[in-house]
Amino acid sequence: MKTVQRSKAKDRKAPVGRPVSAARAADHRNRGNRNSGSAISDFVKGLTSGFVAEDSVLSRAVEVIGDAGEAMRWMGTPVRALGYATPVSLLGTEEGASSVLAVLSKLEHGVL
Repeated sequence: MKTVQRSKAKDRKAPVGRPVSAARAADHRNRGNRNSGSAISDFVKGLTSGFVAEDSVLSRAVEVIGDAGEAMRWMGTPVRALGYATPVSLLGTEEGASSVLAVLSKLEHGVL
């Protein structure tokens, strides 16, 4: 049986090009970017606000259920009061997160 020797990535050298100034490199990076700074910051705010909602819903679930493991299990279980959707699947929208919080409130007060 013949053994094939493979070259390792660290043995390969990247091709050397001509030096580029920092200003030219920045211009090259931004050339195809047509988004304004405010559009990007709005996008990032939207992403982070979703994480905040998920975080607050999960902490509320732990508070109501009493155990982090059980709260995580509940978040992944279809809930009749949510139309048999899993709570975690609804956290992508503000309306869904509000629905999950409403169900948790009902659970806390013994309505469900």
